Amino acid sequence: MEGEKVYDLLVLGGGPAGLTAAIYSSRYDMKTLVVSKDFGGTANLAGEVENWPGFVGAGIELMQKFKEQAESFGTEFLSGVVDRVERDGELFCINVNGEEIKGKTLLIALGTEHRQLGIQGEKKFLGKGVSYCATCDGNFFKGKRVAVVGGADSAAKAALYLSGICEKVNVIYRRHEMRCEPISLKRIKDKENIEVFYHSNPTEILGEGKVQKIKILTEEPEKDKVEREIDVEGVFIEIGATPATEVIEGLGLELDGKYIVVDRDAKTNVEGVFAAGDVTDNSLKQIVTSAAEGAIAAKSAHEYLMGKG
Repeated sequence: MEGEKVYDLLVLGGGPAGLTAAIYSSRYDMKTLVVSKDFGGTANLAGEVENWPGFVGAGIELMQKFKEQAESFGTEFLSGVVDRVERDGELFCINVNGEEIKGKTLLIALGTEHRQLGIQGEKKFLGKGVSYCATCDGNFFKGKRVAVVGGADSAAKAALYLSGICEKVNVIYRRHEMRCEPISLKRIKDKENIEVFYHSNPTEILGEGKVQKIKILTEEPEKDKVEREIDVEGVFIEIGATPATEVIEGLGLELDGKYIVVDRDAKTNVEGVFAAGDVTDNSLKQIVTSAAEGAIAAKSAHEYLMGKG
């Protein structure tokens, strides 16, 4: 390995878990590399963060502070997509943008990937009115009519954010009431420009070159089915996400469904591999819990290396 650059810790994922781990590992004087296609992860999508102690503001602003702090301690960053992860003797080898990179320990903090509706027009109009990120793309729809599909916290936050800049927000949800936090539901009910279509599912996104309508089917109990087309210029899909674990399948990690199984110290069943954040099955998927798990993982990685030394 003479002349070969080997990191003490390779962090796959640049969300709250990965960035916090990098802050801690770099402070432990571990040579750390964070690899991610978008630093900040899904936390960037939070228009207003109100539950991070001492900070109220846009998620993307908070994540930039995370990254800057990690950089100040010497963390290195590489923008790209990891397309292969494998064990190479006592080291771990990843392939990013055609480059082979090696590390003594590995932290999986890949977060989640957005679920898709799978309806006609969804892929066709992606980037032409269809979006999975209201705070990223909302400004393109100022003063326009939009739809938000979903009924959990992410959908509620997207609807509330969009209601402040759009003429009309149509929320489409398959159940009888939204499953978001009660305070968000109250705010939605108080907004005059938000209309919720319950017992409804989108069936098709329509338009000529860009989104112009969304077709929905409403099936209320003991009532006739109603199919309608709603005039919209944007469709924001907020129906949850799944753990991004496909790229690390070859490592032999124990999974619970698609979530990586870890112990209280963020250790996986594979020696030298740790996991943190939404890729694990924690009960509260928030910035604060992901950050805490990242800190624990970095400490465990440091102790692992000290034990090998």
